[in-house]
Amino acid sequence: MNLSLFRSRASSANLLFTDYSIQFLELKSADPLMISDFGEHFLPEGIIVNGRIQDYDKLSLILDECIQEWSLKRKKIRFVVPDSFIVVKKVEVPDDILEDEIKGYLYLELGNSIHLPFEDPIFDIHVIRRTENSRDVYLFAAPESIVQDYSQFLDQHKLPPAAADVSPLCLFRLRQRLQKTGMESSLLVQANMKSVTFSIFEQDELMMMRSLPVEVRIKDWDCQYLAADGDYFTLTHKSQSPEEVLSIYDDSLREIERVMNFYQFTLNEGNRKIEKVYIAGDHPMLKDLTEKIAAAASVPVSHILTEKVYTQENDALPGKFDVLLGLALKEVQ
Repeated sequence: MNLSLFRSRASSANLLFTDYSIQFLELKSADPLMISDFGEHFLPEGIIVNGRIQDYDKLSLILDECIQEWSLKRKKIRFVVPDSFIVVKKVEVPDDILEDEIKGYLYLELGNSIHLPFEDPIFDIHVIRRTENSRDVYLFAAPESIVQDYSQFLDQHKLPPAAADVSPLCLFRLRQRLQKTGMESSLLVQANMKSVTFSIFEQDELMMMRSLPVEVRIKDWDCQYLAADGDYFTLTHKSQSPEEVLSIYDDSLREIERVMNFYQFTLNEGNRKIEKVYIAGDHPMLKDLTEKIAAAASVPVSHILTEKVYTQENDALPGKFDVLLGLALKEVQ
């Protein structure tokens, strides 16, 4: 299940842009799973805001550094569309619409039977089931302007975009690769520095996705690179205690019960409920957040990345690169 905003090509490097970092990962092999290289560069506050590029000049200077450091020159790039811009909708398509005509039909229905919170969407579809007179289709949409903004920015640096994807689908792909199973009726919680994203899966189908912003000022945090060669960094708050830091997420974590009830009673009329919660994300206090999530969920909780993945130099990949590892597996399974 892919969001094929661009066609994927071989030998791609993988990038993830957030409000506070650029992450990079390149896969050595999918079987056995091995990393060729990875890295992360800190972004000062204000360069990317809520997923939108605000300061192209500063971001260009930083990306030029990354191109040299990570040997990205002229490589094709896969990237992740920011969570806050993704909309997932289930729509009903008449059965007399042919498979290769579904996208055209959906474009005609935009603004009529299908309403999205933005104009000029770019989207992919996934047919999930057929009934006597119709079929159910999941629509994954993002604003074309956002996708083109990142793709054109990469093109300007001679990094042609090869594929775009959605973070929950990347994490699902990683889970499937490691465990060889689907994700039951499950809730995926991604706890990041500036957002918490909730996604509902039913086996191999992404049924719902919602991203909530978290009011965090990155300039209130100290950045410290952990590896001797600066592979990646962690953030520690300059003044707040761990308890104060985690309290910012209380409102977001209360959303867990609402999302689980939505799945059980709205989507399934009380006949099915969330069986498990999966955790992912790059928050430096993810272990402590996981304990709070487990207390709020009252169902078994597990991390997506449950086993070590190593580089060709036998260094363990930090868990915060889980989305990029899933992105690197796009169309190689």
